[in-house]
Amino acid sequence: MTETTPVERVALALKDASFRRMPTPLEIAGVTFDAAAAFVGTPPSPDLVLVGDTTLQTSRDLQRIVEGVGRALDVMKSRRPLTLVLVGPRPESKAITSLSRYARVLPVGESADAASLSNWLAVLLPLQLPRPVEARGIDNLQALRTAVDPIAREFIDLALADPQSIAQRFVDIVEEPFSQDDASDKGPEI
Repeated sequence: MTETTPVERVALALKDASFRRMPTPLEIAGVTFDAAAAFVGTPPSPDLVLVGDTTLQTSRDLQRIVEGVGRALDVMKSRRPLTLVLVGPRPESKAITSLSRYARVLPVGESADAASLSNWLAVLLPLQLPRPVEARGIDNLQALRTAVDPIAREFIDLALADPQSIAQRFVDIVEEPFSQDDASDKGPEI
């Protein structure tokens, strides 16, 4: 059976990103907090993520929970960043601003599909890099050599043959126009 509540959709996304679900009510430093859900990140993501449901919790309740958890983490000298994921109708900007004083706030809404939920939770989820494109037999360096001017081609050849000589060749190219001018600046021989 698939859970379809917004809290459970967030829970599934975080679980897929290797976050560990904490039992609720959450207990920190002997104080309990009634969050809709709570998660702890596994290395390298140390976040403590609270999920708040604005259909069941008022802005004042959320403020009290987030402020309390933030203080409890301070008492415990925890270095975990605190994130609040809000599901349900978006609270007023003033409420989000005051929640932001204690936690990173991610308002995901109430009917977020998987793609928009991933966008909202992107700061918590692992980065998905595109797969590299294979060259399929094409020599990319050879293609580059044919597309550039002779000096750049010379640098490519030096990089392959003798990378240490690139700096000296660059200096020679820069000094070349000045050394030709030196010969003509001497004036006529008498």
